[in-house]
Amino acid sequence: MLRLREDIPLFPGGRKKAFTLSSDDGITQDGRLIALLRKYGLKGTFHLNSGLMGHRDWLIQPGINVSHYKYCCEDICKIYESFEIAVHTMTHPDLTRVPQAMVSYEIAQNKKHLEDIMHSPIRGMSYPFGTYNNTVIQTAKSCGIVYSRTVESTYRFGLPEDFLIWHPTCHYCDDRRTSLAREFLAPVSAEDYHSPLLFYVWGHAYELDAYKGWESLEDFFQLIGKNDEIWYAENIEIHSYMQAVSSLIYSSTGDYITNPSCMDVWMQIDRKVYCIRSGETVTVNWLHHNDDIQA
Repeated sequence: MLRLREDIPLFPGGRKKAFTLSSDDGITQDGRLIALLRKYGLKGTFHLNSGLMGHRDWLIQPGINVSHYKYCCEDICKIYESFEIAVHTMTHPDLTRVPQAMVSYEIAQNKKHLEDIMHSPIRGMSYPFGTYNNTVIQTAKSCGIVYSRTVESTYRFGLPEDFLIWHPTCHYCDDRRTSLAREFLAPVSAEDYHSPLLFYVWGHAYELDAYKGWESLEDFFQLIGKNDEIWYAENIEIHSYMQAVSSLIYSSTGDYITNPSCMDVWMQIDRKVYCIRSGETVTVNWLHHNDDIQA
């Protein structure tokens, strides 16, 4: 009987599922959010406006009347220690409504400031207000940005087709958050696994003050956290890992796969799990079934 081969990426450790979070603006409520992330073993990314650091303003919008104070530059390393920080532009403009020169400045200068603070390259971003167009995308790319998050909820668990248009699963105050978590946590057999599952939530921590959402968010974190079957990752870790997957080199028949990247890659091939270690080549015995990890 004809049987078609399936080569499906797995996340590190051979996991089928990953979870990530991102939060915008660099506001003082991030400290409470980070404490919850650490408590439940979660990871994520914080997108900061370096041109607004230290500002003490109050946000008044329909349904929102809340502190929008920003951390000072001197506090960033301590507050966000062990978490990725990423670009959110200097001053949070709608990048689709300003000249391209200003787009370049807002992204590149924000990136440089954050790199000077963290003493490491910054490669991630989220679009202010979630707005973007082709000019904004190409400008971000030319500035060295490799991914950027939108605010368009998919309510699905897929990886982005284009990391510079990275749609999240949902907002972390979304009413569907818990039902999505239960769907995400449902067991997935090797037979039913056809693509990696990523649950990505985003938001602004001030919204948790405005909507009195801290308790329900902690319930959500308790449900989704500390699960050995889930890879908890920063945004950039997911991008880097999928780049490593994309770099795999296949022989003509697919019997041999070389991993030229600096990280180990896991694949499920014909329902069999392979760990393709950095710099190594594996032989794929894809006509045989078992549940062992081959390395």
